[in-house]
Amino acid sequence: MSPKAEGSTIRNYSHTFVDRKGGAILIKMLDESMHQALVKKYLAYQPRDSFEGLPPIDDEACVKWVWKMIRDGTNLVALASEGDIAGHTAIFFIDRQRCELLTVVWPQFQSRGIGTELVRSSIHLAHEMGFEKVWLSVGAANLRARHIYKECGFECLSSGDRGDVEMALDLKGQHKEEP
Repeated sequence: MSPKAEGSTIRNYSHTFVDRKGGAILIKMLDESMHQALVKKYLAYQPRDSFEGLPPIDDEACVKWVWKMIRDGTNLVALASEGDIAGHTAIFFIDRQRCELLTVVWPQFQSRGIGTELVRSSIHLAHEMGFEKVWLSVGAANLRARHIYKECGFECLSSGDRGDVEMALDLKGQHKEEP
């Protein structure tokens, strides 16, 4: 993990915004009290295996996958006003300059601007952590996600011939404002 990943400003990262339906959404670091809720949320995700084989169909594999994200990633969650997890994003260390991004918004919360805000928050956080480039892979057919990533400054690295599109965002020299 990047040396800045344990800094106090990163541990305490949070902000609130109003989604397109007028609901207050809190984006904050995933804390230990929410680990089980995140596991349950992914176990309930339908349809499973809907984005590049994720979340895994098998319950045991799904639980292991979520715990691996919790353990290995820097995780943000979007919480609806009633405390329900609306979305999740994880930043994974590749090397000192690069990280990988995974972003998920649960279907009932899509088309409300939550995904865009999670991606922007992740970009800001990756910049604060000292990364120079953010990389991701997205299904070629996932036009909604591809649009969000492009809107947030990502560029396509591959055409999607294999069913997925690789995208990257160069953070070098960019000043990211607080979301």
